[in-house]
Amino acid sequence: MAVGISLQAAFQVDLGARWAFRLPLEAGVGGSGDSTFSELGLTPGLLYRWRSDAAQRWVPYLGAGLKLGAAGAGREFLGLPLVTTVQSLDFDFDDGDGDSDDPNFESRLGAFPEVWAGVEWHPNRWFSLNVAAAYTYVRLLGTNVHLLHERVGVRFSL
Repeated sequence: MAVGISLQAAFQVDLGARWAFRLPLEAGVGGSGDSTFSELGLTPGLLYRWRSDAAQRWVPYLGAGLKLGAAGAGREFLGLPLVTTVQSLDFDFDDGDGDSDDPNFESRLGAFPEVWAGVEWHPNRWFSLNVAAAYTYVRLLGTNVHLLHERVGVRFSL
């Protein structure tokens, strides 16, 4: 099991009392020791809320979206053997050839499914406290990566 941190900012448009369109932007990193993972993505999706009126204090919700972005992980995180390379002597120190790529870190651009579940607490009309979980599925180098994010956040409404 790995731990990490992610930062998220989201834009949400209500499509009625129960439905909403959510557009979160997220950046996250995690891992354990030398085993690392990172992600960056924009996730357009729909949210269904069990809400009967706008003044309801506790509002549970479910939602899903498609994360469009990048994900990367170290080969150790994926359970794959490390790549070893033989270094040659390079006496041309200013060639600027950009040989800083890590062969043991794999990344890809793509679209990754994500689902959300949570509850919002609305003490008043303009503020809410959100407690939620999100699950994202990513496939890197033939390896399934399952990400579970636990989130606590605040929301301000106009």
